[in-house]
Amino acid sequence: MVNTRISPLVKLLDTALVPEVLTHPSDLVKLGVKGPGLDEWARRCDIALPEALYDTLPVGRDGVLARVGSGELILESAADDPLLGRFAEALQAADGEVYRIEQQSVTVVLSGECALGILAQTCGVDFAAESVGRIVYTRVAGAACAVLPREEDGQRAYRLWVDYSLAPYLWETLAEIALDLRF
Repeated sequence: MVNTRISPLVKLLDTALVPEVLTHPSDLVKLGVKGPGLDEWARRCDIALPEALYDTLPVGRDGVLARVGSGELILESAADDPLLGRFAEALQAADGEVYRIEQQSVTVVLSGECALGILAQTCGVDFAAESVGRIVYTRVAGAACAVLPREEDGQRAYRLWVDYSLAPYLWETLAEIALDLRF
C-alpha cells in the first residue's frame, strides 16, 4: 500500500487565482526504488525500465517511470495503476537488492502557449531545445526541480517535481508570471 499525503498546494488551489497554464495533478502518487540490483530485480519482475539515465517511460494515462540514477527509479502514477501495485508487491520480495525510497516532491505542470515563456523567465535552460521524455535537473525560480518536457494534446507541457517545502513558493511565483503574460 502506498501512503498518500495532502499536497501543500491544496489551500492555494482553493483560494488563489489559478491560471490555466498551471495545474497540479494531485491524484498521482510517487514511489521511489533504489539499489545496486535494480536492473536484475526489474528483469525478474518483468518490469520494463527506461534505458538511459534521465530517460522516462509513460505509465497509464498520466504517469511516468523515470530513471534518475544508475540504480534508482521514480514511478509517478495513479494510485490504482497496475504498475504501482506490481512495484509494491515486487519490493516486498526484493531481498535487500533494492528498497523503497520515500518521495518528497510535489508535481506541478506547466502547459499551454506561455509555458515556455514562463520557463524562460525562471530558468537558465533552453527547454525549446530539450528532448521530450528526458528529465532535466535545474532550478526554476530558484527552486531545485526535475523538469520533464512532455507532449500533451499536441503541444509541449512541462512536469516539474519540486520539494514539498518549496512547492507553495514555486506555485505562487509561476502563477504570478503566468497571469502577467496573459495581459
